[in-house]
Amino acid sequence: MNRSAATLDRLGALGSRELLAVTDTSAPYVGDWGTGAVKETDETLRIGEMAETTGVSERLLRYYESRGLLTPGRTATGHRVYTLADVARVRLVRFFLDGGMSTKDIRFLLECVHEGVDVARMCGELDSVLTREFIRISKEIESLVRTRSYIAVLTGRPLADGDLAARVGQEPVPAAARPR
Repeated sequence: MNRSAATLDRLGALGSRELLAVTDTSAPYVGDWGTGAVKETDETLRIGEMAETTGVSERLLRYYESRGLLTPGRTATGHRVYTLADVARVRLVRFFLDGGMSTKDIRFLLECVHEGVDVARMCGELDSVLTREFIRISKEIESLVRTRSYIAVLTGRPLADGDLAARVGQEPVPAAARPR
């Protein structure tokens, strides 16, 4: 097993609560206090290994860094060095990006959420950001469910209980869209 695979194995199947708990990168590296550079260890990854481990391209990792979503350490020669916390952070960033959140909102969320921090007290604005995202995602889910149900009715595909098939079945299907 290569070093990246071993690193990913250590992360295991973290859930979203566990991902939030490991995103605090306040002291992730072994420092070389003479130069300010970090030292590579068995627990650190270079950018290529990070890309392989996370499935996120090197270019995208650099973009995350430019947007303040990721802050890798640097070796004395300037190479980026990542930790297990950075792997978890990238997974969390991907999780939120896949859900449609903006990098600006993700950065704000990551700045406010740390293990043991009272989010409501420390980052009052976070509640409005998360409420807005919750409403947006809920509307998107409802729209996708309606679209899927409509397609199911048109194609005769069965739907599981709890889907909006009953509502969709009551809506008139345009003549041009009816199966022949």
